[in-house]
Amino acid sequence: MSALSSVKTASPSVAPVPLCLRAVTPDQARDGAGLIYRQIRAGRAVTVQVAGGREALARLEQACRAIGLGTVDLRLLEGPADLSLSPLGPLPGHGGPLRVALAGCGVVGGGVLPRLLDRPDIALVGVLVQSPVKVRVPEPAPELVVTDPAALLAREPDVVLDTLSDASVSLALIRAALSRGIHVVSASKQAVAADVEGLSALATATGATLRYSAAVGGGVPMLETVRQARALGPIRRIEAVLNGTVNFLLNRLAVGHPFDAALAEAQAAGFAEADPSADLTGRDAAAKLFLLSRAAFGAGARLPDRVDALGPDFQPGPAPVRQLAVADCAGGQITLAPVAGDALFAALADAGNAIRITLADGRVLSRSGLGAGRAPTAESVWADLTDLLTSRVGAGADGAEL
Repeated sequence: MSALSSVKTASPSVAPVPLCLRAVTPDQARDGAGLIYRQIRAGRAVTVQVAGGREALARLEQACRAIGLGTVDLRLLEGPADLSLSPLGPLPGHGGPLRVALAGCGVVGGGVLPRLLDRPDIALVGVLVQSPVKVRVPEPAPELVVTDPAALLAREPDVVLDTLSDASVSLALIRAALSRGIHVVSASKQAVAADVEGLSALATATGATLRYSAAVGGGVPMLETVRQARALGPIRRIEAVLNGTVNFLLNRLAVGHPFDAALAEAQAAGFAEADPSADLTGRDAAAKLFLLSRAAFGAGARLPDRVDALGPDFQPGPAPVRQLAVADCAGGQITLAPVAGDALFAALADAGNAIRITLADGRVLSRSGLGAGRAPTAESVWADLTDLLTSRVGAGADGAEL
């Protein structure tokens, strides 16, 4: 994923954030890549010194690629390590282990699970699944598994991580959690988009916090990019490729793969759900564009007026085609559009996503990276959880939508 880029901006340059990371073990590399990701999604450039030798450097490079980070300035450390520049210690702002409930243990939830189990300052109190006998990798401990959302909330978590694939169950769980003052991190764009105003009002009323960066863009922090852009001035236009599954399919179709074979490959790679209808009909991208439009243009934003579907009858032409989402203050649309002359979108490989934001004064901000898959989306969920914790000082802080 590229760092936040700005064109025609008059803002002064900011010195990169220096980090010193040890990556001797795979877990250290994973956590180090996550720290880099959180800095970049906050709009900061980073320079990274890697302690532990060339194998550690290669390990961190691989961990960065796994979550969709693009070019990162990684340098092998010569001399003693100053790990004070690497805040990877216990999460602050909580008197004891944070009680976390995980809803869903599939592609995304299964990617978050090991992170929760690794942290001594997090107590995993329950894992909601649909079928307790289904084989999962990794497998949650039997005593953690529940099949009823009410049973999950009965375990009194401080935070619910929602990675469910069923939007209706997800929405009901989010409402129930927020109504009890339980913080929620959700990756369900359909659930959040269905009632974002109501959920936000509920969070404010109960002092809870709702975060849903992972619902838009997978590993690409699109909501953060929109908010950073809006802080610079009014936004005129958003253009984006928002669905990694469809982008993967379009790339495969362009080189002659049959539609069914390309879809099966996307499912095997973890880019597509067993039921890909939300991706193929454009509902997934429509929900994401609505949430981005709301962040850019305010509460009056609405769902796109036009949404093109992708099906087996699609015939790719010689020019690259993308599922292009475009919105301004008047509305939005999602079309299958040729992008041969657009370097940002035409170059998107596999499950890539990208966004370009044009401000009213002509400045442009863009970001790209992996928009689907276990590692990128799980990293976004984890980053939301970590940011929520580091922004709070124990219980009792005012609720907000972030």
